[in-house]
Amino acid sequence: MKKILSVLAAALLSVTLVFAMGSAEEGPEIINLGVMNGPTGFSASGLFESEVGEDDDVRLNLSVYTNPNEVVARLSNGELDMAALPSNTALNIYNRGVPVRLVAILGNGMLSVIGVGDDISTIALPGAGGNPDQMARVLLPESERDYSVAAPAQLAQLVIAGRAEVAMLPEPFVTMAKNTNPNVKTLVDVQELWAEKTGLDNYPMTVLVVTDSFYNENFLLVKEVARSYAESIDWVNSNPEAAGEMIEYLGIMNASMAAPAIPNCALVYTDGAEARALLTGYYEQLMGLDDGASIGGKMPDEGFWL
Repeated sequence: MKKILSVLAAALLSVTLVFAMGSAEEGPEIINLGVMNGPTGFSASGLFESEVGEDDDVRLNLSVYTNPNEVVARLSNGELDMAALPSNTALNIYNRGVPVRLVAILGNGMLSVIGVGDDISTIALPGAGGNPDQMARVLLPESERDYSVAAPAQLAQLVIAGRAEVAMLPEPFVTMAKNTNPNVKTLVDVQELWAEKTGLDNYPMTVLVVTDSFYNENFLLVKEVARSYAESIDWVNSNPEAAGEMIEYLGIMNASMAAPAIPNCALVYTDGAEARALLTGYYEQLMGLDDGASIGGKMPDEGFWL
């Protein structure tokens, strides 16, 4: 097990640990990685489970934030070197001048329309502009959208209580709602509908990015972080109970919510040409909404890809 050297609880949780980088000839003393609480951060929890190497060690400083704007601000000012972000946010900030590059996809689609009723003519959504809203507009344009409850956790509770008959939610709230109230059922599998309407197998919801400056100075180290991320995701998917405990320890989400949902969270590691093809298909769909406002108004150029 990796030795956790310090845990600092404040507005965010910061954990420092020894991180083995066997093939990196030289590296910085610290790699600053930012994730969000919730499934966007699940994939990082396995980074704490590998054996510690004796040579070429560097410190990985993991910080957990409550929303992507906090992560973006710290990428912009140089406080973070790498980050896990919603895939539309990653391109949005790139198009707005934040110099980041796409390393890999960390999570695919995990949305469902759930409820205690059958009528999807009106769907409650956790806020405007987010991924559920985008998917509803792309895939279910005939449905009216109710944005009256913005917090996914609160909206899930309303579904459980039967006060919101139909809602589109991400994991882990779908699993939580269905496990809490057996009358809550899946009405639309968004991933299946996406494949049917777009011809694409899935859509990427979470990606790993690195700043240009960090990549240019430490490209071998970035490759090692990427490899470790892939191993982390394998560990999380294979060990949901243990991963849930680590996820809670890191301040990402309570284990009781995280562990049951992990099998449904579509955590993956996809890079290279496959990642580019998946993201391009997703971004093309988003370009059809408000002239691509959620991704900064244009498709990515070559500078976005590693």
